[in-house]
Amino acid sequence: MKKYLPFVFLFVSSGLHAQVRDTLRVIMTKVERPPADTVFYFSSRVDTLAIFPTKTDTAKMVEDKNAQDLKDSKYKIKVMGGVRVNGYYDFSGMTSTEGFLPYDIPVGEQQIDDLSSVYIGARQSRFGIEGEANTKVGHIRTYMEVDFASTTSSFWRLRHAYAEWNYFKIGHTWSTFMDNASLPTTVEFEGPNSSLSKRHGLIRYERKYGEQSIVGVSIEAPVSDYFNPADSLLEGKNKQGNFDIAGRYKHLQKWGHIQLAGIFRRIDYLNDDQIDVLYGWGILLSSVYKLNEKNTFYTQYSLGESIANYYVGFSNRQLDAVYDPEADNMTRKFIQGGFLTYTHIFSPVWRFSATFGVSYLEVKEFEPAETFKSSRYLAANIFYYPIETINIGLEYTAGSRTNKDDQTGQATRISMIAGFSF
Repeated sequence: MKKYLPFVFLFVSSGLHAQVRDTLRVIMTKVERPPADTVFYFSSRVDTLAIFPTKTDTAKMVEDKNAQDLKDSKYKIKVMGGVRVNGYYDFSGMTSTEGFLPYDIPVGEQQIDDLSSVYIGARQSRFGIEGEANTKVGHIRTYMEVDFASTTSSFWRLRHAYAEWNYFKIGHTWSTFMDNASLPTTVEFEGPNSSLSKRHGLIRYERKYGEQSIVGVSIEAPVSDYFNPADSLLEGKNKQGNFDIAGRYKHLQKWGHIQLAGIFRRIDYLNDDQIDVLYGWGILLSSVYKLNEKNTFYTQYSLGESIANYYVGFSNRQLDAVYDPEADNMTRKFIQGGFLTYTHIFSPVWRFSATFGVSYLEVKEFEPAETFKSSRYLAANIFYYPIETINIGLEYTAGSRTNKDDQTGQATRISMIAGFSF
């Protein structure tokens, strides 16, 4: 038996060696298989460089700079934007592509039976650039944003261009005489025509006091939004020599907030070859009230004289003041309006909103019968948010316009929007 042991040992060793060789062959086969992910190669190179760092004498590096080159900046730059595709089917032939404005509803002889219109476009798409820096004089933030919803042939429209430094905001942005947080989410671009929404040049000082109070004051660029026959003598000239003065106070609570805002305006106009003055004023009361995590109310009510230009539905309509031919001078117009919105969140991706709004504009005795007197606004929509950067909405909007002679026109529109942000 002993003389056979060497042969048995040799046989077993050969078998074991064969098993090891087979195993090694399998491993080599896996390593030699070309990987499909080329990113792996790139990361391997980077890791290799990290393992074997190379020291460079920076004193011997060459800088090729010109005196006009930009200096190194400590700013953080962020680029953002979004493609917003909107469309609608209008049952009354209203032609506004960006919003549903009851002021434009045909009344009386302007109405045409069976007239309808459709639209689809991407003029609401936006592009923005933000910069931030912490400096020895405080935190500085700059922001610029444009879209393509211009009324001119340039297509570009400036939405925002401002700088924030400590408690100051300087540039072109939202007016102090409004409350963005209380505005509803709507598919149609403008929202309720009785809401306050205005962007223009301003200088604002605003800060938070304690945990519940925010106070802000500003001087803002004035706008001449009235018709005066004598203005033909001032064509191309700035008629306003005084800034609008606005302020607001916002009180914060766990359930939301309530805000009170006001504005004072001095409006210059030409009267008998000399500049005369009208004084305008306005008050805004707004609030956001969260019943619970799924149900929230948004509301605004405002009133004043010579402030129609600050309203969504009446801006650039020459309604701040009107020429009185009997008195041969300009007179102010009183306006008031408000809305209430209810929002329900079904789930993180589905949301429903319904908004009802009204507006009233003073009508003078000398104004014609077709002068706008009041309007109604109703909107109901549902939004779908499959991911954070995509939203899709569908909305039913209806409204009415009533004139001085009590003739009324009505309009209905179905709108959609798809937004893709980056």
